[in-house]
Amino acid sequence: MSDLIKISEKITFVKTQKIIVQSVVFVVVLIAMGCGKENALEHDMISSNLLKRGAIYPKLLIGEWDLIKFAYTADGKKIFDVVKIKSSYLDIPVAPTDAVCEVYDPKTGMFNFSEQWRLSCINGSMWLASISGNSIRFTLCGTTKRGLPYYPHEEQDIYWAFYNAKSFVIKGNELMIYFTGDEGDKDFTSIAGEKKINLLILKKR
Repeated sequence: MSDLIKISEKITFVKTQKIIVQSVVFVVVLIAMGCGKENALEHDMISSNLLKRGAIYPKLLIGEWDLIKFAYTADGKKIFDVVKIKSSYLDIPVAPTDAVCEVYDPKTGMFNFSEQWRLSCINGSMWLASISGNSIRFTLCGTTKRGLPYYPHEEQDIYWAFYNAKSFVIKGNELMIYFTGDEGDKDFTSIAGEKKINLLILKKR
């Protein structure tokens, strides 16, 4: 009889453990979902406030742009300079670009490279840019790999900004690209050090 009681108590204990674990997992999921929604709302607010600062006509993007600095904004209104970019520029021949890196030419029966945005740092790279309203998304089409002369290097931060770009706005001869991204996911040291950055600022030549 005592053995049956022990078995019953063990089964009850195991069931209780399962319920506790399931409850904890459920709460963690709810918190994560809440944080995700909160972050999305924050990103939308920043993009919306940045939009009020200027224009988003794609044709205004066409031209050559010097990448001049990284900055930070918490609300899309106040912008704080963080760190200067030494020597990089972006050539934009068309905006937006095609959706693929190569396009088929029915006249020649061949695939040709589509027009792409050309980023010049230590390494050159080619990017597709998808634009909808003030939303912007980048896709890497290719890059050279010469190696960076020192670390940390601005090229790593620029790539990070492109990969995590959310929106843009143009004010006069200045282009701001807002980007996000989990700092914990970075596998490199930022040129901004411990300071936060979420804006890439360019100036038209």
